[in-house]
Amino acid sequence: MTAARRAAPALLAAVLLAAVLLGAGCAQVVRVKATGPVGQGGEGAGARYLVDKLSFEIPESWTPSGDARRLTAVQPDGLGRLDVQRAERTFSGEAECLSQARAALEKGTSQATDVRLHPTTFAGRKGIATEGDQGGWHGWAWGICDGPVQYRVSFWGATPLREDVLAAWTGLSASARFEP
Repeated sequence: MTAARRAAPALLAAVLLAAVLLGAGCAQVVRVKATGPVGQGGEGAGARYLVDKLSFEIPESWTPSGDARRLTAVQPDGLGRLDVQRAERTFSGEAECLSQARAALEKGTSQATDVRLHPTTFAGRKGIATEGDQGGWHGWAWGICDGPVQYRVSFWGATPLREDVLAAWTGLSASARFEP
């Protein structure tokens, strides 16, 4: 068993803890419907998904599940994971949204090492980003604010990051946008 596979339960616990700290709800999980195929086929092929107003691409080989407010996608070998959700709560404005995103990310990364937390943009919106390591995994998380509405995105990969997992992260970052 590889170190990454042994660390998977710890990662899952950390991701679930972060979801709880970020206020994730318990919605029934159903297969998420793609908004249409993207890419040119082959290894780079992907599909576009929509969580509320945030759309993004993930490789077709990843297994997605979720609903209109939350998506989880897992790489075929289990060495990469993406979680995207729209927060249940709507904040009074962008400033409160950003402040709450920072507080939740700080709590969610309390067990991680080599953590970097900073203001950023994602899909053209203001947000807070964090990056760090935990138990054989490297991850990124964002709290993004579309005005008073908060979106949470987390992406994890077993270290060392495989090329296909890193390509999925790069594709996610480059393809994310907010639909009108």
